[in-house]
Amino acid sequence: MTEHLDMAILSAYLDNELDAAAQRHADAHLAGCPQCRATLAELDGLGQGLRALASPELPAELQARLQRPFAPPVRSGWARHWAQGIGAAASILLGLLLGYALPGQPPGSSPRHDLLAVLGSTPPGALCARPEFCYLKVNLK
Repeated sequence: MTEHLDMAILSAYLDNELDAAAQRHADAHLAGCPQCRATLAELDGLGQGLRALASPELPAELQARLQRPFAPPVRSGWARHWAQGIGAAASILLGLLLGYALPGQPPGSSPRHDLLAVLGSTPPGALCARPEFCYLKVNLK
């Protein structure tokens, strides 16, 4: 075999990340190539050596300092409920103001059905023979 497996393929082979075809190719190559088998064994030994290293513990002060920006803000019970109450009151007030600002219908009039003409049977982007066929015509009185 003339072409050796590169480090990326050997690493993926060790991690069982190769697809079935690449796995068969690597198995066949490793069966006949002592140089690639030696490289694979060296790479495997390196990985086992790295896993065997002890990871040092962070000092408590540094760990607390790193976690502080991600901690939720500490609020007392009354402050949390106060903020929720203000938010609920603002939502209700906004809903009332918007409802008051919307124009109502005059008494005794029927709802306008011409607004529904916008939602015609032709979907947006449909192919039409002529552009005027794509829009509904509404007779307003």
